[in-house]
Amino acid sequence: MKKRTKIWSLIGAGAIVAAAVAVVFIPWMQREEPIKIGTILSLSGPGSQTGQSIRDGMLLAVDEINSWGGIDGRKIELVIEDSKTNPREAKRAFKKIEAAKGPVLYVSCLSSVSTALASLAEANKVVLMGLSVTAKEFTKQNKWVFRYFPTTEFEVPPVLAILKKFGIRRLGVLAQDDEFGRSVSRLLRNEFEKTGETIKIEPFEVKGSDLRPRIEKLKNMEAIYVAGFPSNLIKAIRQLTEADFGGLVIASNGASRPAIRNLPEADGVYVAAPIVYDPNFPFAAQVKEKYEAKYGKTFNHIVANGYDFMKLLAGLMEEKEISRKSVKAAFEEGFMYPGLFGNLDVKPGVQDICFILHPARIIKGELEYLR
Repeated sequence: MKKRTKIWSLIGAGAIVAAAVAVVFIPWMQREEPIKIGTILSLSGPGSQTGQSIRDGMLLAVDEINSWGGIDGRKIELVIEDSKTNPREAKRAFKKIEAAKGPVLYVSCLSSVSTALASLAEANKVVLMGLSVTAKEFTKQNKWVFRYFPTTEFEVPPVLAILKKFGIRRLGVLAQDDEFGRSVSRLLRNEFEKTGETIKIEPFEVKGSDLRPRIEKLKNMEAIYVAGFPSNLIKAIRQLTEADFGGLVIASNGASRPAIRNLPEADGVYVAAPIVYDPNFPFAAQVKEKYEAKYGKTFNHIVANGYDFMKLLAGLMEEKEISRKSVKAAFEEGFMYPGLFGNLDVKPGVQDICFILHPARIIKGELEYLR
């Protein structure tokens, strides 16, 4: 059995190590070539809130890592391109970065865009790490593709827990018509119909603005689950309120972001949420303070996803040769990592690095986790 790497968290106790590194850092190490990471994110288009949050989280972590001497004296350089939330633009960005920079790995976000990049990663034998990518199919049949985010399989249990708590037997699903929406709809149907309950699914266009005709078809349901980009979650929650829907409203993990939680219409909405918003979880609170002080923006779990991935990568690659093959090997060998989303215990060979989502309810802008 392979021995898994145990990575010190660079948030709490690891800060002591970082301080020691800073003391003994040797100036000539700065002359090493930087470690280039191709970063293809949705900085515009319907997924821009996600892409911008991941970028900011990654940059915050990179600034910290570089201030401590980088990885074994080599600083990290993010080569950032905008996918415009468009698979074709993402492919163009990949080819542009590959030709000019030849990075050691790539990072992308969102299911539709990242899935389109998987074949390019395989062809070029370079790791593609998907952040905020939920579609189960993303890593299938791809040896060079990994993710750090819950798959749609992790989205379903907290939703089922909420439905069970209230004895819901008729569920409507309002899901954007992309890889994420189709995947979570299919999984919910499979699980919910096992006990004879009724589920009705209404997909909507990613760029659609008027969801009222689809909401009308679901008004006789006891609960409606909404899945989509944050911008679409906002539209759906508002239009459900306008339609006077009287049942439970449950939303995918994107609704746990403060930008959505603080909407008046979101009060009372149930959501699948990560642990980073729990005030009793200190690691995330420390990063939240740093992030909001530096950027003047509200911290959210997508920021945490970008930040935590960079700290994880830095921990994995310490005292190792930095190459495309070694990065792939580091993720494949398995590891234990105490990060912003709790303790990760990743088994060798696992390509989906997932953290747990918990059932919660939005109450006056805060999350109340259901125990």
